[in-house]
Amino acid sequence: MQQRFDAIVVGGGPAGSSAAALLARNGASTLVLDKAKFPRDKVCGDGLTPRALYWLEELGCADEVLDATRSFITSADLFINGRSVLTGAFPANGMYPGFCILLERKVLDHIMIRHAVASGAILRTGCTVRSVRTTPDAAVVETTCDGVPASFEGRMVIGADGANSMISRALGNRIREGVTAVSMRGYFENVRVAGSHIQVHFDEPYFPGYGWLFCDDQGHANVGVGLAVDPLFPLQGSLHQIYDRFVSESLAVPLRHARANSKAKGGWSSFYRPDRIVAERVVLIGDAANLGDPISGGGIHMAMESAHIAAPILLNALDDDDLSPSSLGRYETAWNRRNEIDWKIGELFLTFAKNPHLRDVWLYVLNWIAGIARSDPRFQEFVGGIFSGGAQARSAFDPKIWLEVAPFDPRIWMGALSSSSSSGNLTELVPQSLEALRLMLRTLRAGIEFPGATWSWGSDIFQKTLGLAECYIRNELTTGPALAAGYIGGTNGNHHSWSAQ
Repeated sequence: MQQRFDAIVVGGGPAGSSAAALLARNGASTLVLDKAKFPRDKVCGDGLTPRALYWLEELGCADEVLDATRSFITSADLFINGRSVLTGAFPANGMYPGFCILLERKVLDHIMIRHAVASGAILRTGCTVRSVRTTPDAAVVETTCDGVPASFEGRMVIGADGANSMISRALGNRIREGVTAVSMRGYFENVRVAGSHIQVHFDEPYFPGYGWLFCDDQGHANVGVGLAVDPLFPLQGSLHQIYDRFVSESLAVPLRHARANSKAKGGWSSFYRPDRIVAERVVLIGDAANLGDPISGGGIHMAMESAHIAAPILLNALDDDDLSPSSLGRYETAWNRRNEIDWKIGELFLTFAKNPHLRDVWLYVLNWIAGIARSDPRFQEFVGGIFSGGAQARSAFDPKIWLEVAPFDPRIWMGALSSSSSSGNLTELVPQSLEALRLMLRTLRAGIEFPGATWSWGSDIFQKTLGLAECYIRNELTTGPALAAGYIGGTNGNHHSWSAQ
């Protein structure tokens, strides 16, 4: 007789393994299906942000992850058009650790899926999901496991199968119909980095998007580029050529004596809300629900967080034997209360940034922000928190926070307008003002030359602005990071005194 599970988790990445561990340790019979054999590779930057480390600690496997890494990094270098403009530190005074680590996904995912199995979950690898159907009392997952057709029955299905989710498609969602980040990543050995071991590059050839170099203490580096595209503004040119140009030009110095030890691989993830993330006996979490951070592009911490938010609600639904959309929909409601405002701010930011005709304006603004951050530590910590995911995006619109972090010295603001680390003399404002005017005129001309795209983009901006305003009105109770532990129900209870080891 075929075993019937309480939950079938499709996908064994950070979202799926987190959900499986949280459900299994609380008594739910849990099956994890993954098409690959572990350990397996996954295209990713391999950086675990402070927020990701927090959720690993809550899950209970942070110690094993920290033992596996070769780098604890407390700062990052920002480059704009090949020039170093800022070295920023991760905020050290919040609820998250003041450092990030580097760990290849084939190692991280293997640790996390082993943790899920140790918590009581059953793992079946080599299983490609073909379809999902529901009956009045079950959800049936049809697969091909190691070339042999197989079906599995559960009371509910959790789709954690990434951006190209079969479970999402089964709910009727369309894949890649909104803003999508396409990326290419390679590995290098014998990399020599001066300064921080994290480099983030904003350059004209691959904006909207960025290039990165993440290097561990032994010279092993993850190098890649990612660009935001959608049907309105598709990718111009070859992603592989863009990657090759980034490696040969922007990273010529750190990679001078390096050698590539693998072929570059491509991947993608989307940043728009699908039509449905909850249905009868089915929920989507992580990248399957497009819940990555639209500002940084990071998906790992958001994937784990979605699992922690979902798990107690799914356990209650199993206990109540109510797996209807209204019951499971409490997961979506809980996620919205915690993250929707910040996610929609990020979505609006990405919608502005995706227009390539604004490239010069955005790079000018980023350079200005970096100039202010160089001169004021409080502002630098604030900006670092926003871009690393350690602070809520809504903080950028809070007047009280701005009064606390914005520098009051006008010389700092004037000096930041200069392309160099200057003192902010009034005479320097004239050429900078002329440069700003030139950029505005170029942008206006591009809008006139491409009226169709400009109109559609403007309409998209207007609709997302309205959506954000509605979200602010609807979410009268604003939940912050301090409420995060409430979603996981004290599942672990062991907490680090975080420090870079």
